[in-house]
Amino acid sequence: MRPSPCHAATAAIAPPRPGMLARAGRHGLFLLGGLSFAVGAAGLLVPLLPTTIFWIIAAWAWSKSCPRLQQRLYALPGAGPHVQSWIEDGTISRRGKLFAVSGLLSGLAMTALALHDQPLILTAAGLPQLAAALFVASRREGHG
Repeated sequence: MRPSPCHAATAAIAPPRPGMLARAGRHGLFLLGGLSFAVGAAGLLVPLLPTTIFWIIAAWAWSKSCPRLQQRLYALPGAGPHVQSWIEDGTISRRGKLFAVSGLLSGLAMTALALHDQPLILTAAGLPQLAAALFVASRREGHG
């Protein structure tokens, strides 16, 4: 079986399985990583569109399909080390937690201002934000 065209080490990390379905899965993960990276990059310019979560998805997808791109993502200044620490250790830096929870709570405040007269919709929109804030706050701290 020939090694992946993405990187010579790919065959050792995630040996390709024979068959068209396995190749399609690897190509699908590669495309998911590219799309997630692109959406995350757009988040650098569009207010309130998150970057890091999309880059975490990209890093995961590329870890299964093209580790070379995963390593390039880790090397990006700013978000790269945070993505790597989440993928490899499951940790979030204190600064990252502060920014994430602040963003989620400010989004919740804006949602409450806009939907204060519609409690059912406010609850449906607010509970996921609260759950995400609690999840982020409860993660172990790392250096990222």
